[in-house]
Amino acid sequence: MPGKVVRIITRLNRGGPLRQLCALVPELARRGWSGPVVAGRVGGGESDGTDELRACGADVIRLRTLGRGIDPSNELRAFKSLLAVLRHHQPDLVHTHTAKAGALGRLAAAVCGIPAVHTFHGHHLEAALGKADLARLAERFLGRVTRAAVTLTPRQRRDVTTVHRVLPESKVHVIPPGLDLAGFRRQAAQPLAPGLLPDVRSDVPRFLWTGRFVAVKAPRLLVEAVAHAREPFHVTMLGRGPLLRSVRATIRAHGLEERIACPGSVANVAPWVAAADAIVLCSRSEGAPLSVLEGFALGKPVVVTTVGGLPDLVDHEGTGLWVPPGDAHALARALDRLAADAALRRRLGEAAAAEVDRRFGAEQAGAATAALYEELIGRR
Repeated sequence: MPGKVVRIITRLNRGGPLRQLCALVPELARRGWSGPVVAGRVGGGESDGTDELRACGADVIRLRTLGRGIDPSNELRAFKSLLAVLRHHQPDLVHTHTAKAGALGRLAAAVCGIPAVHTFHGHHLEAALGKADLARLAERFLGRVTRAAVTLTPRQRRDVTTVHRVLPESKVHVIPPGLDLAGFRRQAAQPLAPGLLPDVRSDVPRFLWTGRFVAVKAPRLLVEAVAHAREPFHVTMLGRGPLLRSVRATIRAHGLEERIACPGSVANVAPWVAAADAIVLCSRSEGAPLSVLEGFALGKPVVVTTVGGLPDLVDHEGTGLWVPPGDAHALARALDRLAADAALRRRLGEAAAAEVDRRFGAEQAGAATAALYEELIGRR
């Protein structure tokens, strides 16, 4: 029964959706599901992960007219290009990822009479500044041409079906994110070049934050938490983004240059995770971030805010610690607790490693996705 699927994503910047595709493409190919990935342009200041996806065996088709932001003329050209791609490849299914590609891709699939599946990676239905109302209205309309949807956590499914009511429960399936665990662990074994890792005493725990320096990731909150903390520990913040300069200025204003390092983006985050004692994520909104699973894969406990799907990924006091979003003092207390208690870090990390092997491997995600595809083809 396996067949051809065209996957469509707004852009291939280095982030969760890209890493999900890198895990799923080879797993689905192993199960007989082939087809190209159609991707738009990467934004300024973002790292392009196209080569990374191609190295996983994907045939990537680039659409320069598809990308972030609203430009009606570009959207129309992108829609026409998607129609041409679908008519040329004639897939059995279309699988869309991220909001813009999800909208244009599902409409193009409907015009071509092809069943469409959409994955909700984040929580754009809760966006600020009135965008949430527009997103919910659009998703209710798109629900009519969506054969099935995937959420990465049960909380996301509840948001889509019950809170915002954009799709009926019968159409929404929970498939947890999958990580190429063996591949990530191999990457983690590669040593960091001398001088890259910040120089701290061996008895000082190292905490790692990774992400884009944007407001939704709340990087300044982590700086404020370190300023309130009492225990000795060091934080490395990896990534780039529009807030990087102001975060560095906040670090200097608090006199924390010896406690927080911002070395920028790195091509391979795995050795940095391996060198850390814990992972920190203090976002205001999240879907199901793979940075948590990467920490789990290497036996690292995590500190996360209780937003989006994070409470579904992290067991409080089991594989990590929860803190409320926006609370620098609570975050400081959690960091202090982990910094002061090596036995706690070890217990949480061992449980995290067992959990990721049980629930979050690429094989599990690939098998569940292939089963959904086969169900839809059979129903068709």
